[in-house]
Amino acid sequence: MHRAAAAVSRVLSHLALPISAAGLRSFIRPASDAVSELVGRGRSRAAGGPSGASRLPASSASRSFATGQAFRRIADNLDRYDIFDRLVPVGVCLLLVAAAVVSSLPVARSASAAGRPSATAPALGAAEASASSDPTIGPEATATDDPYVGDGSIPNTMQNPGVATDAKSMLLSYAVQPGDTLNQIAHKFELATTTIYWANKAQLPNPDSLRPGQQLLIPPMDGVLVKVGAKDTLDSLAAKYKVSAQDIADVNNLPDASVVLGQTVLIPGASGGPMPASKSGSGSSSRSGGWVWPVGGSSYISQYFWSGHHALDIAANEGTPVVAAAAGTVVLVGNRGYSGGGNVVWIQHGTKLYTTYNHLSYWNVRVGQKVSAGQRVGLVGHTGDATGPHLHFEVWLGYPWGLGTTADAVNPCNYLAAC
Repeated sequence: MHRAAAAVSRVLSHLALPISAAGLRSFIRPASDAVSELVGRGRSRAAGGPSGASRLPASSASRSFATGQAFRRIADNLDRYDIFDRLVPVGVCLLLVAAAVVSSLPVARSASAAGRPSATAPALGAAEASASSDPTIGPEATATDDPYVGDGSIPNTMQNPGVATDAKSMLLSYAVQPGDTLNQIAHKFELATTTIYWANKAQLPNPDSLRPGQQLLIPPMDGVLVKVGAKDTLDSLAAKYKVSAQDIADVNNLPDASVVLGQTVLIPGASGGPMPASKSGSGSSSRSGGWVWPVGGSSYISQYFWSGHHALDIAANEGTPVVAAAAGTVVLVGNRGYSGGGNVVWIQHGTKLYTTYNHLSYWNVRVGQKVSAGQRVGLVGHTGDATGPHLHFEVWLGYPWGLGTTADAVNPCNYLAAC
């Protein structure tokens, strides 16, 4: 107790409080003696004295008297030393000492802060590595930057979504495989051959110049990719390619219906024009088991055979010669109406094999006439339900429409080497 009193006295003297160590001891000792006397009496009476009567529990009156005597002595000492006036500065002093001790203790780091990297050499190396691989980190970023500290702002890339959208982000990349042709690649992605060609025109001066490993851009739908010029607007592009401005805006996700200089847009359903002449487009070089390509001159496949289109569409300029794909006998010539193919020629090859040539602008054969492979039977046109000049070419394993359905129609590419 003397040691504790001395320590507190030193603190009080440092704080210039008006109390001495001797005075503090003179207050503590009488109070301590009184409490000890109270506790001692309680214990002695509980244990019992030499006489038999003293062994009985003390009465409530005797306990009250003893307790009152002890606390009266404490009260006398409190009055003597004006203890209540002194307790206030002592209490303040103890609070200040406790606060100083607590503030000097090491701060415990939270679990979330423990994971933060410090500016040590390994952390700096990691920061440099992430900066080299992350294009969003500029040269102003330093090794001392805390990756966990920032203003919390996120770049708003949707402030002008129309400008930010570019058709290049919609393109797929395809690596040319050995034996691939442009027509086969287009068929694989269910696109027109012209769509693939015009998307890759810069690296395909000749449609037949494909090489294995070459990377081709594949648009998501038929159309032509256009880079916006200084005078181009959404309306001018729509008028140029004969499509609606709304279709262009929808395909390219342009909610503000505007385009900007240098932006690439996909014009849906548009064409860049005829492809350069392909060696596989001539009737004489496309023979397969006696079959020849049914359109002479420059042509290309604009639509392949699929579940909704039981034919091969071969696009060519109006008036381009149409020839018999194989030797046979003409069984039908004439106009079958808008939904029946317009002007048509049907040829039978053997017992159950037939070919039909639709949308012709002109025919120059008659029913019953025998023709040879490669012999001209008409000219390319767009009669009937046709959006442009092309040959709608069909192959049937039975009389065309004999069953009233397309069940007997087969893929012409099974017979043509140029597909």
